[in-house]
Amino acid sequence: MRPDVHLSQEVADALAQNRPVVALESTLITHGLPYPDNANTALAMEQAVRDGGATPATIAVLGGRITVGLSTEEVERLAQAPEGSVRKCSRRDLPIAVGLGEDGATTVAGTMIVANWAGIRVFATGGIGGVHRGHPFDVSADLIELGRTPVAVVCSGAKSILDLPLTLEVLETQGVPVIGYQTDLLPAFYSRSAGLDVTARDFRQPAPRNRPWDTVRRPRPRSRRADRRHRRGGH
Repeated sequence: MRPDVHLSQEVADALAQNRPVVALESTLITHGLPYPDNANTALAMEQAVRDGGATPATIAVLGGRITVGLSTEEVERLAQAPEGSVRKCSRRDLPIAVGLGEDGATTVAGTMIVANWAGIRVFATGGIGGVHRGHPFDVSADLIELGRTPVAVVCSGAKSILDLPLTLEVLETQGVPVIGYQTDLLPAFYSRSAGLDVTARDFRQPAPRNRPWDTVRRPRPRSRRADRRHRRGGH
């Protein structure tokens, strides 16, 4: 049974009118950057979605209520929350945050879950989690969620500090195709290419609405310095 999910009026209207909606995560706000960079970045991400003709839906848990579409005031409140006061929510943590009436910031996995509950089929983020270098059993919940939840994730690859070949192997095991947008090679977060092949390039047809998957990898603007550093194994 799906829990109650609160939609902002803007998101609810867009979904009811079958207009495009893009989900956004909230751990960037609470765990990624210091204030005010975290708030400014989150609001800039929302504006980028608007500029592309879609409605942004930043997802979080506010006082135990799963919320899809945050106001500017709610973004600011999360951005200024004391360190450690907001739970980082993946699949395991969502029911805890709701049950205890806590504030929670959704990870890639957590955002996918809530987006699917809300009927949102596309989620954009910077980089997903993966398999940690030297610890092949330390696998991000993001990879498992990609294989079970029908939301397309648009990102710039997995974070470059991870074991990217093993990350691709786990995605293959989970049945997740990695689609390159204008690229044949996997991006590595801040690096344009990790030198690893994607599953396919540029899907031209929309994905069916009922299949769990996929990751669409879009490389960042070209940076030769970052690419050279990644190929040398630096971080």
